[in-house]
Amino acid sequence: MTLEGTFDPVGSPSSAPLTIQKSGTGPPVVLVHGGMPAPMTWAAQRDLAANWSLIVPNRRGFSPSPAAPWQDFLADADDLSAIIEEIPGGVHLIGFSYGGLGAIIAAERLPHLVRSLTLIEAPLWHAAEEDETVRELAELSDRFAESADDAEAEREFFAVAGVDPAMLADVSDDVREAMDMGRKLRSPREAKPRFETITEAGVPTLVFSGDHHPALERVCDAIAARLDAQRAHLPGAGHAVQHAPGFNTMLETFLTAAEQSRSNGGATK
Repeated sequence: MTLEGTFDPVGSPSSAPLTIQKSGTGPPVVLVHGGMPAPMTWAAQRDLAANWSLIVPNRRGFSPSPAAPWQDFLADADDLSAIIEEIPGGVHLIGFSYGGLGAIIAAERLPHLVRSLTLIEAPLWHAAEEDETVRELAELSDRFAESADDAEAEREFFAVAGVDPAMLADVSDDVREAMDMGRKLRSPREAKPRFETITEAGVPTLVFSGDHHPALERVCDAIAARLDAQRAHLPGAGHAVQHAPGFNTMLETFLTAAEQSRSNGGATK
């Protein structure tokens, strides 16, 4: 059974509430989507509702949540922090792509309420800014966002994101709106979380990547090193690693271990 509700986050850039889908029973898991709509992003995770309470917010600016002038991971962190604080005992927090930026900042703010943190190809360029291939991908991301007339940047960015331009002529309104939002965002370059706050709190962490782009692999390696995290490489679905075969099994194994460690009064990596 899926319930649709609203949540009015304190300190968000808008007083209008987010829309959140809830389903399942068990320990709470918050799933934070990236640049595509939440239902599309997490379609393969619906089966997890058999063992977990899934909490899926539509990020600000993504219908049916309130409109926003741009994507802003700081606003996302505000929204997520407010959601997390309302859930007794905290949550398992999972962030994909741009949604991972708000997720890690929320985890930094409230590590005592984060049962575990999972990041899926989050563009935390800061974690590996010394790497030339990472700097090049960060520059491409900014070029794509800054100019709708840069055809080369669009082609290269879509290739990394796994978007087929031929399919864009026949997409739903929510996908078209999401594509428009892809050029309106606070740059991931500005995301500089305090990794040590999360590690010092003993938050179990897991970093996924899809083995499809060397710069993203290096970013994910660097994030995992900064967080002392478990590291998972799961090819088969490009950037959308959560759609790759075996993802749910690996995720549930990690979440279950984190729950067991929590019950035993400790943390696990």
